[in-house]
Amino acid sequence: MLAVFIAVMALSLGIALWSRRGHSNPDAREFFVASGQFGPILFFFLSVGETYSIASMLGFPGGVYAGGEGFVLWFFGYILIAAPCIYFVGPWIWRAGALYGSATIPDFFRDHFESRGLEILITLSSIILLVPIGTMQFLGLKLVFTGLAPEARSIFLTSLAGLLTFAYVVIAGLRASAFVAVLKDILMMASILLVGFVALAAWNAEPSMPVSLAETMSEPTRPDLVFAISTIVLQAVGFCMIPQNWAFIFSANSPRAIQRAQIVAPIYMLMFPLLMMVAYYAKGQGIVPPEPDFVFLSTAIALLPDWVVGLVMAAVALSGLVILSSVCLAIGPLITRNLVPSLDGTAQQRWSKVVIAAFLIFSLVGAETSVQLIATLNNVFYFGIVQTLPGLVAAMLFPRVPARALIAGILVADGAMLAVKAAGWTFGGLNVGVIGLAINVAVLALVTLAAPRIGARAVIPLLREAHTGRASSSTP
Repeated sequence: MLAVFIAVMALSLGIALWSRRGHSNPDAREFFVASGQFGPILFFFLSVGETYSIASMLGFPGGVYAGGEGFVLWFFGYILIAAPCIYFVGPWIWRAGALYGSATIPDFFRDHFESRGLEILITLSSIILLVPIGTMQFLGLKLVFTGLAPEARSIFLTSLAGLLTFAYVVIAGLRASAFVAVLKDILMMASILLVGFVALAAWNAEPSMPVSLAETMSEPTRPDLVFAISTIVLQAVGFCMIPQNWAFIFSANSPRAIQRAQIVAPIYMLMFPLLMMVAYYAKGQGIVPPEPDFVFLSTAIALLPDWVVGLVMAAVALSGLVILSSVCLAIGPLITRNLVPSLDGTAQQRWSKVVIAAFLIFSLVGAETSVQLIATLNNVFYFGIVQTLPGLVAAMLFPRVPARALIAGILVADGAMLAVKAAGWTFGGLNVGVIGLAINVAVLALVTLAAPRIGARAVIPLLREAHTGRASSSTP
């Protein structure tokens, strides 16, 4: 089992090395967004495939096993709606990025609104909200290593995982993440199909402890439904504003590549009925994992030969490592391009690697110590990240919105959401992020009415004019 796992990790490192073929001396744009050269296939594996991290393979069946029917409703709904959101919004983000030569989300907001203050605010918000994601991946990796080598100290194995992630980044930047994501997705889907169908076959052969949906799922209450539905909508639209998703969008070679990837994105939904079935099989057959999130691996260990379990564990580990590398490549330029904007391209790459190493160490320590702050920050990720959405809409359509309106809206909304969380107010189960978004829009509108921006142009008219100009210049 261990030998197979190591072989897959070595293969992933070889793929990362191979990915830099023809790109041995990357500039900053190549390092961070692959120079915008990914076609539909690579973009699909990078952006769509990376939606499904270690949380999908471990957290989803763990939530089902623990009886989280509200969790199931949320997960299915959010993933289903996120794809069409990216289908329609992603091409406009790509075009806006091309218009301003952006490599990060704060790049675009700085250049369009001509505001260093707005750039700093969005940069700091993004960094704070991204930090817990690294810790969550290491927590998932700890679970894998517990089953892989229970006698070894987890800090040693997770440190090796951190070094492997750092190697991906150093070797070829975002290009390495994309190519390793192909291997990750192939192994992930194969593992889920294998464990799911083997569990189904074993369940039919040993029906002594049947478990039905009716026995395990209770009728959801109204507040639960309100929270689930409002969270689905919030996270689906917020998905468009995640910093690493902007990097993925900028890596595409055309808007059409983004749309083609989203058309086939729902194919990944096939994994979730199988993951649910694995959880129900484990509960029905008396498989008791050390914790709910280990149920998928516990079922694999119970049903499969050791060497196949090694492949399954490698797939789970890669699902965490690839996400970890993409988050690293989002945080690095946020600091070296946006917080410290005077660095040239070479310095950006060099100092980004230092930042990424520090981020990995911090995330690793957080996973080992289970810092409560990290868990709290993870809970507020989406309702914080979505607060930049009104600014994107304003940039696209409403030229009179000034930077100060965006800054005021984000700050007031963030403060209000923290106050609501601290006070424990529920608002009938409505996700607090929806409340924050409504406050954000109201503040943005009031500030704009009081002091509108003069002489600016919205992005969509600018893009249409640029397209018309290109078409006219090409006419003989």
